[in-house]
Amino acid sequence: MPFLIAAVVLVTVLCLLNLLLTFGVIRKLRAQGEQGEHGHGAQGVDISDLVLPVGSPAPAFTVVTTTGETVSRDDLGAALFGFFSPDCRACKERLPEFVAAARKADGLRVLAVVHGDEAETREQVAALAAVAQVVVEPTDGPLGRGFAVTGYPVFGLLDADGTITASGFDPKALSAPVRAAA
Repeated sequence: MPFLIAAVVLVTVLCLLNLLLTFGVIRKLRAQGEQGEHGHGAQGVDISDLVLPVGSPAPAFTVVTTTGETVSRDDLGAALFGFFSPDCRACKERLPEFVAAARKADGLRVLAVVHGDEAETREQVAALAAVAQVVVEPTDGPLGRGFAVTGYPVFGLLDADGTITASGFDPKALSAPVRAAA
């Protein structure tokens, strides 16, 4: 009988330990899941870690859009920009907001950069093509490197001189850029 009592106590202790470890794993997975839901834009993440900081000059670049147009930093002027990735859930959620912001850009140039290959970016390019000049490039492409993009989605505004005046995870929250003098 004493062996039976010891066995029941041992099994009970092991079950409680297993339960505590399971709750710990579940809590960790939930925390990681919440970060994944918000892309790299989870609360507490500094936007300057994902793109050049506000006040920085935009890098010099010359790229070709999906329609064959050549776009350079010098002829871009005041602009709204956004960086997307096809495998980013937050990018898919923010894409309609970026399109809406681009429609309200009132004469400003809009540049959308999608990192990935042509096949996987097709859906995002189609959604962006009506409102933006779209560039598809690999993750380590010239715009991604030049703007120091390390996470998605990220949005920003350039003034007429090519200085980043705002950046963030929410394109609706960006204030209007300074336009070039007419």
